[in-house]
This record gives sequence, structure tokens and C-alpha cells, in this order.
Amino acid sequence: MQFEIKNYKKPFFHTIIGICAVAMLSVMGVYSYLGIYSRYIADDYCEAVRVTRSSPISAVVERYQAGDWRAANRYSNLLFVGFSELIGGNNMQITIVSMVIIWTVGLAWSAYELRKLLGINWTNSMDWFLGAALGVFSLLQAPNLFQIIYWRSSMMTHFAPLVFGTLLLAFWIRQARYSMSQPLFWMTYPLIFVATFIIAGFSEPPITTMVTGLSLIMLAVWVWGAPPVKQRFLALLAWTFTGAVLGLMALVFSPANVNLEKDVIPGVLDILRDSFLYSYIFIADSIRVFPIPSLVSALIPALLIWLYLQTTALEFSRTQKRFLWMIVFFAPFIMWILIAAGFSPSVYGQGFPVERMRFLARTIMTFTIMLEGALFGILAQDFKLRSGRSYVQSFAVVLLFVLGLIYPLRAAVTVYENNYNEYRSRAALWDLRDAYIIRHADLGEKDLIIPAFSGVYKIKELDLNPDHWTNRCAAQYYGVDTIQAVSVPDDYILEYLSEQK
Repeated sequence: MQFEIKNYKKPFFHTIIGICAVAMLSVMGVYSYLGIYSRYIADDYCEAVRVTRSSPISAVVERYQAGDWRAANRYSNLLFVGFSELIGGNNMQITIVSMVIIWTVGLAWSAYELRKLLGINWTNSMDWFLGAALGVFSLLQAPNLFQIIYWRSSMMTHFAPLVFGTLLLAFWIRQARYSMSQPLFWMTYPLIFVATFIIAGFSEPPITTMVTGLSLIMLAVWVWGAPPVKQRFLALLAWTFTGAVLGLMALVFSPANVNLEKDVIPGVLDILRDSFLYSYIFIADSIRVFPIPSLVSALIPALLIWLYLQTTALEFSRTQKRFLWMIVFFAPFIMWILIAAGFSPSVYGQGFPVERMRFLARTIMTFTIMLEGALFGILAQDFKLRSGRSYVQSFAVVLLFVLGLIYPLRAAVTVYENNYNEYRSRAALWDLRDAYIIRHADLGEKDLIIPAFSGVYKIKELDLNPDHWTNRCAAQYYGVDTIQAVSVPDDYILEYLSEQK
């Protein structure tokens, strides 16, 4: 059986894309659903205590001024933890589920705004398909998924800035598109400035990446832009860049960094050398470890764009094609620079970035691979066949359908099977222990002994030592004097926790 797509808006092709979009969104739905099993662990207790003793803003100011530990300079993550706590019961689960959903919406919105800016006319289902695909392939290859999403303390530091940054990117592209035809409303600029400054306060890697990326974009607009759009774009970029730089300065010159003692402070050249070296190692290792996801994430946009161009009258000039080849060539180098910029704070502070700090790099690399695929799909438009054209289109549609439907659905099943039972059983035990602690605290007991759980995904659980910082924070959270976690055989944990009142 063969068919030839003569019209992009043909219901058959539209249905294929819609089904694939639903498949990609289903994977993001699985990632979001698993968030209902997140519970407090380690720093979560400390942050919850800090923000509930006063207002979220007061807690941020108090911690920032005290500067009693390295993370005190990050002013936005604690602020949003405070807003999360204001939700009340099940606030952690609601927050984590919502953040995955918001990121998915932000990715699709960004895809929509970008193609509107470029003057591309296709259906919204393709925006959802491409946006969700970027999220899916980034999460599938994420190092230590639990720390990145399901541990709120880490999520608010490393995933939240990516979520809000995606929303800001979509809004920024929208304003850039409007500015091509008319001056923007004056309030747009301070709004972008404030949003950028807030995003900067989550952690250092996203903002160093943003400052570097904005610098490159400003240079490109300055060289290739044409008035009056050039001036309006530069105005948007200047306000965004100023918010990013001031946010970075707030992180760098905080009391937390003043009080930080380092035996050896690396020089600028050492930081640059190691940042680019680690970036190269990360890129090379990613291709070696994840060859199939990398290939699929390139093929999907390549097939999608190629099929779209086969059904439209859109043509590219020779100058435009040369420009596209330039992007193909320079995009990997820009990716390398941006990842190195994100790695530089870790190089300064500790060395090679820990797993949760590498998720931004993973997303940047996934985006670049998908961009390269889309560009090759455009450049392959001139590939003409003397015969068998319908067979090639048929094969391309079938391959796109398989990659866009079967692959994500298989990934959704794998993610669910690998994590559901573990997350659910641990959450059930945590709920029993939580009820046990509250029950004994209500009886007036001040020094509690509870069953110990093993740490998960390199995250510290409550300790045998009641003076350990995790135990002290948990004790404050539950309103008791001390909490001591002792080992209990697995066969007796349920019996221990399910005692009668």
C-alpha cells in the first residue's frame, strides 16, 4: 500500500501528528504522575521549617543575610519552597506534579512562538509534539531523575529554573515577534527584567548559561540585525541581560560566598580549561551511552520537517540555505560553549558537576540534536527522486509514526515499571512513619525513636545520631526535641509503625 501526501492539511497526516503528540504527552504524564509519591527527605525538612517560621520572603532575606552555608546565596529556590508550603496538605506532591506539567506547556508554547516568529504555518499539534519530545528525550537521559524532579529541595534548585526559564523564553519570543511590527508596551521591559532576576536566584549554572547565551544572541543581532527591528530586539535583550547579570552578581557577592573558605581558589584560565574539558567529556559520553535516544531525537524533527516541506510551496533562497548550513556547523560549538558555561560554577566550587547539575546540559544537548535534525530536514528538501517518490514519502510517514508513537509509549511503560512500585512503597512507609511521629508527638513525647529508612539516590535519610543536621531539622518540623532513627528488620517495620493508639 502506498500513498502520496499532496496536502499538508490532509486529515490522515494531521491525525498521525496528533496521535504522536498524545504519545509524547503521555510520557510526560507518567513523569508528572510519579510526583504524587514524593515525600520530605533531608533538606526538605530544614527548608520547610525555615519558611514556616515566618513568611517566605522573610525566610529568604534571613537566610541570605546570615550566609551560614553555601546555598544561602540562592534566593529564589527557598522563596518558591515557601510558596509551595502555603498550599497546605500534599503541597509537595502538588508542586512536583505541577512543575512537570508547566514545563511541558512551556516547551509547547516556546515551539509555537518560535515557528510564528519564523513565519511557519502548521497546526498546534506539531508544537505539542516537538515540545513534548524535547521534554521526553531530556528526561529519558536525565542523570539521577529522582534528585532532579522528585526531591523538592533539589528540584527547586535545578529543575525549577529550567521550567520558569522556558516560560520566559516563550514570552520573550512572543514580544520579539510583536516588536517586528510595532513598539512594545513599556511595562514589558521591567517585567522581563524582574522575571530574569528571579530565575537567576535559583542556582548558578542556569544563570551563567543564560548570560553566555544572551551575549551570543546580542552579538548576532548587532551584526546581522536591520533597523528598526534591530533596536527593538537589542532593547529586549538589554533588559534581559541586565536582569541576568544583576542576579548573577547577587549570587556571587552574597554573604554566603564571603564566608566560604577554600583552600585553593582556581584561576580564570583553569576554570575555562576545565569547563570546556568537562563539557566535551559530557557530550562525548552522552553520545556513547545514549546512541539510540540521540538518533531518534534527531530523526523525529528531520522526518517531520522534511514531510512538511514536501507538501508546501515553501522555498529557500541560496543565501538562506548558506545561512542554514552555517547554523548546522556552528550549533555544536555553541552547545559546547553553553554547557561549559553551565559547568563553570561547579568547576569553581567542586570539580566535575554532580548529576543533578547536569540536567540543564542534557536539555541543551537534546535541543541541539533536535535542531540539527530539523535543519537537515530543511536542507534535504532539494533531494529529488526521479521515481518512487510516493514510496519514500510512505516510508517516511511510517517511520515517523513508529518513532513518534511506539518509542515514547515504550518509554512510558519502562519509566512506569522501573519506578512506580519503588516510589509507591516508599511513600506508603513514609506516610506510616509520619503518622507514627505525629501520634507520639501529640501524646507529649519529646524524644522519639523511629525506624530508619535507607537513603535513596545518594540522598541522606534520618540518622542514628539525633544531633545530625537532618534529624535536628526533622525534630523541628514535627515539634519535638529529638528524633533518632534506628535499624528495624524489614519484616517488623510495618508492625512497629502500625501500633494501636
